[in-house]
Amino acid sequence: MAALLTAFASPATARKLVLLAIAVLALPACAQVFNIEHDRVQMTPLAGMMRFHTGDDPEWAEPGFDDSSWPLISPERDWDVQCYRNYGGFAWYRFKVILPPEHSQLGLYIPRILTSYQVFADGKRLGSFGGFPPHATVYDVHRHLVLLPQTQAAQMEIAIRVWHWPRWAMYYGGGMVGAPRIGDAGALKDWMTLQDRSTFWQSTARNCTALLCFLYCVAGFVLFLIRRNEREYLWYGLLGFFFFASPMLSDFASFHDVPVVLANGLGGMLSAAGFFSFVMFTLTLLGRKDTLWVWVSAGVLILEAMVYVSLPLLDLQLANAILFSTVLATTIIPMILLIQGVRRGSPDARLLVIPQGLNTLANWIESALEGLADTGHAWAKPILAFWRETFHWPFPFGLYDVSIWIIVLAVLGVVVLRFARSRHREDALKNEMEAARAVQQVLIPDAIPAVPGFKIESVYKPAGEVGGDFFQILPTSSGGVLIVIGDVSGKGMPAALTVSLLVGTARTLAHYSQSPGEILATMNQRMLARSNGGFTTCLVLRVDSDRTFVAANAGHLAPYLNGVEVALENGLPLGLSANSAYVETTATLSEGGIITLLTDGVVEAQNEQRELFGFDRTRDLSTRSAEEIARAAQAFGQNDDITVLTLSFAEAELSPA
Repeated sequence: MAALLTAFASPATARKLVLLAIAVLALPACAQVFNIEHDRVQMTPLAGMMRFHTGDDPEWAEPGFDDSSWPLISPERDWDVQCYRNYGGFAWYRFKVILPPEHSQLGLYIPRILTSYQVFADGKRLGSFGGFPPHATVYDVHRHLVLLPQTQAAQMEIAIRVWHWPRWAMYYGGGMVGAPRIGDAGALKDWMTLQDRSTFWQSTARNCTALLCFLYCVAGFVLFLIRRNEREYLWYGLLGFFFFASPMLSDFASFHDVPVVLANGLGGMLSAAGFFSFVMFTLTLLGRKDTLWVWVSAGVLILEAMVYVSLPLLDLQLANAILFSTVLATTIIPMILLIQGVRRGSPDARLLVIPQGLNTLANWIESALEGLADTGHAWAKPILAFWRETFHWPFPFGLYDVSIWIIVLAVLGVVVLRFARSRHREDALKNEMEAARAVQQVLIPDAIPAVPGFKIESVYKPAGEVGGDFFQILPTSSGGVLIVIGDVSGKGMPAALTVSLLVGTARTLAHYSQSPGEILATMNQRMLARSNGGFTTCLVLRVDSDRTFVAANAGHLAPYLNGVEVALENGLPLGLSANSAYVETTATLSEGGIITLLTDGVVEAQNEQRELFGFDRTRDLSTRSAEEIARAAQAFGQNDDITVLTLSFAEAELSPA
């Protein structure tokens, strides 16, 4: 052992060791030649040094070109960190590959390169990816597999021509950002599939959000089709669509070469449209009609769209500053509306305000970190990476994703609860309408009482909703008949209760007085304290056995006598004034005379052209039977209750009173 140490310690041996060490250290300088024949593997990474030169010359693609004077650069890092900081424009990579004598179809796998590139093998161009000057469309270029030409040569010279967008040069380093791989084309294709699957796995959180938003979209549009008058479901479906379309576009851009304006611009505009839809959803949800917030949100959306469309022409720092301000605006507006809603006691606002607050904060942090990273602040990149990928199980996701899921679930909860409340209100309204219709059916006489000497017909055709038409036919002690017909303003149970009050009053008064004017005056007094801002038109008509009829009118349609409208002095509808007076008009019937009474559901029937049935048609039909008049109005286009009564008195002659 001592002899051996002594031999190594001799000056001659020491000089040999130094020369050997220098040779070993110098090996990387020759690493631009890759020997596939020696390695005998299906594919190998080209992780050694490559020749590199800035500028552009077509001769640099030719085989046999002497590139020995070119400096060496690593393909695993962009040229920005390898002494070419902030360089934008053309540059070339060159290297040689020693091929085995017998081999299958070979391919060259190239990871992402900023911004565009072309691949040459022995002077022949194999592929071009992205846009090039003088009219370059800037693409976001991804990994590609280039098939190498079949050759019997022992080696192949490969050149890669790169163009890096100068506007990106001060923010992003150009060139390769990962070692290419060369080898069997089939193996490389499988390798690319693995890389694509890894990329897709990294996007799982975003795709989960997209799936939830797709369900939003479908549910919102379905609910809107069911309930056209509830516009919040329309905006709910639209925000689901935009927040679904934006990540889907990002997914597509992750696997395809897409122009930057399309990938970033359209994606950003979709997100902005989603935020605008959320603002409109919030306004509609809270029952707000603040056009100011609508215009502000629309203005922010237009500004953001203009920035994205002009992105290739704008300074990146300026563009990021504007976009960050638009994010602040589009997220703070819903917060302001929700806080105002909480102050007004809205249960929906209470449920949404905290999740929206967390999402707003998360959006601000995301935009700030992304802007700082894009503008060259290296310290922001690891923080942004942690922010986006905080957790790794069951798939990679970050705090930003958590904030999105919280607000997504919160909005879903609000929509479900709102739908449940709406159904509850509908059920309550349905029950009320059924009760009102039951009350009305009780008050409308099923059978006309027999009054000797008179022929009376009545038809009542209610509209789809419970209306306020009513009528009563009451025999008098003197052998005549008292008819009360009217129309209460409003619908539903309030109208039905008013009708019950009026009918009860009329039936009670008929035992004490047969004067139409007195009956209307008393009904008016009863209505004053109970009308709640509404009113009732009413006509009271008494026909005596001696062929005399007396009528008083409270704002109702005048009756027709033998096809001619009877001139009555109109009083105010019931329930409007305590000082209303109702003047009586008297006339005498003759044999064959016919009196027709009706409600405004006849004259206000409307067809598809929005034409009214009108008074002329009503007058022309007034001598027909009640059934014919009602059927004609209903066929024309019924939109309100239709009530028609006809009365005729035989054996008398018409003469003026």
